[in-house]
Amino acid sequence: MLDEVERLLSYEVRSPLALTVKVVAGRLAPDLGHLRVNYILRDSDGSAEPSKALLEVLEKAQSFIGRTLVEAMDLRSKPHVVFVFDKDAQRAQRIEQILAEDRAKRPATPEEPSEDVPA
Repeated sequence: MLDEVERLLSYEVRSPLALTVKVVAGRLAPDLGHLRVNYILRDSDGSAEPSKALLEVLEKAQSFIGRTLVEAMDLRSKPHVVFVFDKDAQRAQRIEQILAEDRAKRPATPEEPSEDVPA
């Protein structure tokens, strides 16, 4: 379901701001009436917050995404979709990015000979 939400944001919502959203988690209520979608910002330095314009785009997209999910997922009723910015996941993404950059800068260390191999 989250893949479908991300697809809708990327290809169906007619705003370039929607392309800055990466869906990282979600929770569908047991009664299927509410869908909470956690997201982060793509290509962010880790400290960015969603802009007011992006929040408006997501708010306007909630109903459309709920209607589309009914058809795509064969649900009985339209879930109320809520987008929640995930600050912790955003920070974690930034930490992973920094570590990857650090690893790329380091020279490769030569492997030490194994004890099983005679010298």
